[in-house]
Amino acid sequence: MKKRINCDVGAGKKANDKISISYDSLLLYGITEIADMEIGFMIQDDDYNEIKTGPRQIQTNIVDQYDYQKLSYREAIVSDAIQNEYQYNVAYFSDKVLYEQNGISILSSIFMENKDEEMAVALEVKNTSEQAIHVIAKRVSINGLIVYDGTWTSSTINADKTGILDINLNDILETNLWDIYGIEEVGSVEITLDFKDENWNEVMEETTVTIENPEVSSKFNSEGVEVYNVDGVRILMKDIIKEDEDYSEDLYILLLVENETDSSITLDDSYDSFSINGYMTDAMMSSITLESGSSAILEIEVFESDLEENSISDVSDISEIEVGMELEKNNGNEEEIVLTLTP
Repeated sequence: MKKRINCDVGAGKKANDKISISYDSLLLYGITEIADMEIGFMIQDDDYNEIKTGPRQIQTNIVDQYDYQKLSYREAIVSDAIQNEYQYNVAYFSDKVLYEQNGISILSSIFMENKDEEMAVALEVKNTSEQAIHVIAKRVSINGLIVYDGTWTSSTINADKTGILDINLNDILETNLWDIYGIEEVGSVEITLDFKDENWNEVMEETTVTIENPEVSSKFNSEGVEVYNVDGVRILMKDIIKEDEDYSEDLYILLLVENETDSSITLDDSYDSFSINGYMTDAMMSSITLESGSSAILEIEVFESDLEENSISDVSDISEIEVGMELEKNNGNEEEIVLTLTP
């Protein structure tokens, strides 16, 4: 549970500040009474010298009677009363241990759906090591389709403590894209996790965990217009859409990449190689790595200002898009490929 304070204290002075924790947040974790709290401080002077205190514990008068062994989070998160109060439902829950190594255990997993039909996944992670551990979620797949390849979120778990790592899947894959990629319901989610110490040094090898609901089919739509198919690397165009929001009218080119080679591949943008209707323009594409046999979403964004410079106000104004990419294979070979896309 991340809570912060930030206050300035002059030399020889004192300051009062507070940390507020909502009752709703506590209740979702199954906390109805407080036996102790741990707070760590980072103190910095005017020259930016830092002192980290590490966790400091505050105990209340019930600490000697509190049952630290009870499974309060698991009992609360699946209870009908909590689901009704906070308007979500549990689509799947499991207390199967997904990972256990070097003092880190993933004790339970859950799929939750809120009243807006947004889906989230949460992992209960326990740290029995002697130091705080940063648990980092890096790559996320839904139903076997890689939807995000970078670092998404992290949770810091103190020694001998438990934390909840949660991901709203509709934040990582925008709601309007679920239909385009044929994800009707969530049958499985894969998350690659990395583990680092307090100084962000790696303490163990990254691992991939899979949360799978056996009652739901894990599928996505692999159909589209083929725009590249060479030596086991296949790229399909799914759609070209333009946002129609008050704050943004950016253009998104939505692709699906399949790696049927016997090794991993990486796709990255090729500098100064993107054009619309024959005019060079800027675009943003994040690199993505696919292991053998995997499929991934590849999204290219063109900003509203760049569209305006080329007199494009709608997808119908586009006759042709040309995209250059760098394709790197596991053997170190690198080549440039060019895609020609027609809306």
